[in-house]
Amino acid sequence: MTILTLTAQQDHLEKVAKTRDPIKAISEFVWNGLDANASNVVVSFAFNSLGGIESISILDDGVGITPVRANKDFSNLGDSWKKDASRQRGQRALHGKEGRGRLRFYSLAQHAVWHSTFEADGKLSDLRIEIRSDTLGHAAVSDVLPPSEDHTATRVVLSNLKETFDWLASRDAFLQLSTVFAPYLLRYPSVSISYNGEKIRPADTIAASYDFPTETIVCPHRTVRDLTISVVEWNSHVESRRIHLGGENGIVLGSQPANVVAPGFEYSAYAYSSFFQEIADANLLELDDLTDPDFSYLITYIRDALTDYFRRRQADRSKGLIEELRAEGAYPYDGEPRDEIERKERQVFEIATYAVSSYSRDFTRADTSLRKMTLTFLKEAIRHNPDSLSTILRAVVNLPKTRQDEFSSLLEKTQLGNIITASSLIADRVVALEVLKGMVFNSDYRHTTRERGELDVVIRDNTWMFGERFHIALSEIGLTRVMERVSQELGSKLPKKRVRKADGASARLDNFLGRVVPHPDQTKREFMVIELKRPSLRVGRAELDQLEDYVNALMTQPDYSHTDTQWTFFLVTGEYDSSIAHRITQKDRPTGLFLKSANSEVWVKTWAELIRDCDARLHFIQDKLRVEVSAEEIDSKIAALRASVLKEDRPVASRFSRQPRGSKAADKHQ
Repeated sequence: MTILTLTAQQDHLEKVAKTRDPIKAISEFVWNGLDANASNVVVSFAFNSLGGIESISILDDGVGITPVRANKDFSNLGDSWKKDASRQRGQRALHGKEGRGRLRFYSLAQHAVWHSTFEADGKLSDLRIEIRSDTLGHAAVSDVLPPSEDHTATRVVLSNLKETFDWLASRDAFLQLSTVFAPYLLRYPSVSISYNGEKIRPADTIAASYDFPTETIVCPHRTVRDLTISVVEWNSHVESRRIHLGGENGIVLGSQPANVVAPGFEYSAYAYSSFFQEIADANLLELDDLTDPDFSYLITYIRDALTDYFRRRQADRSKGLIEELRAEGAYPYDGEPRDEIERKERQVFEIATYAVSSYSRDFTRADTSLRKMTLTFLKEAIRHNPDSLSTILRAVVNLPKTRQDEFSSLLEKTQLGNIITASSLIADRVVALEVLKGMVFNSDYRHTTRERGELDVVIRDNTWMFGERFHIALSEIGLTRVMERVSQELGSKLPKKRVRKADGASARLDNFLGRVVPHPDQTKREFMVIELKRPSLRVGRAELDQLEDYVNALMTQPDYSHTDTQWTFFLVTGEYDSSIAHRITQKDRPTGLFLKSANSEVWVKTWAELIRDCDARLHFIQDKLRVEVSAEEIDSKIAALRASVLKEDRPVASRFSRQPRGSKAADKHQ
């Protein structure tokens, strides 16, 4: 017997040998058999009396291990016979060349034995090689023994397993190994690989495949010209979706998590490049957090390509279903999308519909009326709150947890939910502004529109007209209540007496808005008071004096007269007469600024000026989204508003604005 010693320390050998993936460790021994020109490789398990895996065996009918090869391969790390052979007999591509694969048993077992039958000088002989995990640098190679087989072969037995690896005998383990060797078996159909009694037949399990066009990729520090990418869709479940990486010879060397959302698809991706061979040679291909900038860039490129591919595949899948729903009258949309908002909305709807159809037997078996009702409900949910889709699909459709997560992630990655939410918000604002225009400019309404119950309702529900920043919104509120709310914000004591104007009279404000200003001083606050006048009213001295009385009543409160609290007052009216024009068009001040102090500003705005400012902010986005509001829609919403105010017994249309997400509508007290 000869003892061969690797000239490397145990800790280094352990680092080289270790892998976190048991399938990868077993794969290395399968590759060794294939590289030895085996036509058949069989992975099997021995079980104990309790049904647990006791040992792992990998048998191949390759050329076997000769004493010369054993002497070279088992005594020199990184000096495999494969280094000098670009092809083996039969012109099959070789997997490894560093001689590390044989040490992969270290991750699984404490003991590995190779029983090999080889041919030399026309004569068959056996060789036995043994390595233990605690002495990876020592391989015990037997003398030449009488043959135990009538053909060349090698059986590797891994025993004294380091932990319970019963999962390796599962169907999922079989599928994972299948994804690794599928490209090789498709390339060399005469080769057979069996795992736990089942033969890997990739052609039987592949539902579809696609090869991406080869492109030159300019990375941060190099240009990669040989990257090829392909994706295989399986017709059975794959627990772990991964991108398998290999060299230019098309052999898988390692893998990375795919991290690509593809609801309803079971897939594996394959990417090959000489660059990946370099990474594998450095033993880095298994590191999920590898920070090499070129490698990271390529992986991102691959993931983006896969994301685009599965979006197209999702659209293809849902197209047939949508046509079927259209034909039976269950599709809740008519004609072509009216604008960009609806086009995005339909994209999300059709993805969600496919999820419903795929995972709800009740839906697929339901009659047309029930299917239409379900889809109409889904449409309304998407239109008004796309972020609620995952909850709805879980509650109504019983969507599996994994698919819920995928669907949520898909919405996030495609940003369709955000697009719809933002688009709907803009559309609602356009409608609200058109309604306000109708109320203050249209002769049918201008002379009958009132501040109380009409204009103040529009402003209360659309505080964005005065700025996006306010989180307090109260309408029709007295001065005392204003100061109570300010006290709450500042953490001060509540006012002990009622707040009145200088003449002792009480007063009510149309709208009061407030916000916390981001500032190192946490007591910094900003408040706004809005006084509305009907569009038919021309304000003069009396109304301006009234506004100044409100300002003085609030600003003279001793607890709040410091500069950490900023106040803005607005008087909004149809017109103002010449008697006050000079007071709001002063030199070196913007038009409309009536009073200004260290912590307050008082403005007078016409409805036309306010609407023009809002129009300017919305015009660009409105034009891009092509949001249009018909005269009929404006009239119906004004009528609905008046019906609500007058308590008429007739249906009320939907409100013309939703508060942006995160607004604290609970603060809106009448």
